[in-house]
Order: sequence, then C-alpha cells, then structure tokens
Amino acid sequence: MIIRLAEIADIQFGPHLKYSEKGAVKEPVLYLHAGHFDSYFKPSKHEHSYVEKSDSVKKYLLVPGDVILAGKGHRLFAWVYEPSIGDAIPSSLFYKMKLDEEQVRPDFLAYYLNSARVQHKLKLIGAGATITSVPKKELLNFKIELPSIKEQDKIIELADALSSDVRLTAELLECKKELKQGMINKLIHRRLEENTT
Repeated sequence: MIIRLAEIADIQFGPHLKYSEKGAVKEPVLYLHAGHFDSYFKPSKHEHSYVEKSDSVKKYLLVPGDVILAGKGHRLFAWVYEPSIGDAIPSSLFYKMKLDEEQVRPDFLAYYLNSARVQHKLKLIGAGATITSVPKKELLNFKIELPSIKEQDKIIELADALSSDVRLTAELLECKKELKQGMINKLIHRRLEENTT
C-alpha cells in the first residue's frame, strides 16, 4: 500500500534551545544533535548537550515509539527513540514523529527512511544551495510503501540481525587492528633492544 507520511504520523519540529554540560542542570534532559549519532545511527558522545526539564521542554520529550528524522544538514537519517538513553528531546535539526502504530512499526519506518533509495529521494526534496533541508510540507506529503504489519515485523527482524552482524564485524575488525599494531610494536621494539645490547 502506498500512503502519505501525514496519514500515519504526527510530525513536529524539535525546539531550538541553549544547552550545557550535564552537571550544569538540576534535571538533565538529553538534547539530541546529529553529531551525537555514530555511523550506525546510534547515539553517542552527548555528554555536553543537556537542557533543564522544564514545563516547556516536557512537551518535546521523546517516548517509546517516537521516530526522529534529521531533516537538515549533511546527514539525513531516522532513529527510533531508545528509553535506555534516558529523557531526551530532539533539537530543531530533527522532525519528531508520533506514529499510528496500528499501521506502521517505528523500527520499520526508521529502516525505510534510512534505505538508500529513500535517502536519495529525501536529498532531492531537500536540495538547497549549501545545506540539505527537507521542508515539512514535502515530508508530510512524502509517499511510502507500507507493507502489512506482519511483513514489517519480518523486515525488522532481518534488518536487526544484519545490523547486529555488521556492528560485530566492525568491532572484530577494530580488535584485529589493535592486535596487529601491538604485534608490530612488540616485534620492532624487540629487534631494537636486541641490536642495542
């Protein structure tokens, strides 16, 4: 089924706020920026970006099932809120999407929006003079191919397994690089020590 994003999601901008270190606020709320996400779209390196949990901030708090989409900048991507990171709100760089979960699974929508073909379409929509910016009106009218919930669940299961495999392979590669460097250092220094004695 082809459906407009506006038919399955309430889409709002994140707020533009001043932020500070976690220790500088009484009730810290993580204020998400694009730079806080690694190449696998997982949040990291956000220790310097917190806001106070005030009444004006509470209405932007992410809840399980929310999807955020970076709609401005050099890197467009979607991410499903993970409560394990604690209270968080998206910055104004992001669109915050509350989904009709009877029609679409949050993880499916994130995988769909992060797919190469959809990324290309979003970048064409948001092409600007210097920086990509997807207009809200265009995003609301963006058409997506929406399979049944059962099919979405199958896609999520496979995509999660592949994502996990890719992360584990990357971690293994890093360990091998460290092992190689350690072995080279050990061999070189052993040779130098033998030559100096």
